[in-house]
Amino acid sequence: MQAAPQDYRNVPIDIQTSKLLDWLLDRRHCGRRWPAQVAQVRERIRAALQDMPEHPEIRELLQGSYLHYFHCLRIVEILKGTEASTKNLFGRYSSQRMKDWQEIVSLYEKDNAYLGERG
Repeated sequence: MQAAPQDYRNVPIDIQTSKLLDWLLDRRHCGRRWPAQVAQVRERIRAALQDMPEHPEIRELLQGSYLHYFHCLRIVEILKGTEASTKNLFGRYSSQRMKDWQEIVSLYEKDNAYLGERG
């Protein structure tokens, strides 16, 4: 009786960190145009930072030298609380501030550009 082959989905992946980006690109987890997409996101972040609410956690996030995808996700979560009064009948936010940050997160997620970004 033959032994069942090991399920390949449960085998750990060993990737050197220096080759991680190549691995992500080769397996199409990240689009090849990620640098251009991240540059566009960085421009949107610079514009969105001009209009930020006074909130202790946002102030703490902005003190860091580099905002990345996960910081942007946290800012959107905070804005859901501070901008809750701007929700319309359909549950969408009418606040330009919230729209800007949701667009930033959306741009990051397009073709998984946030995976290629290095801080």
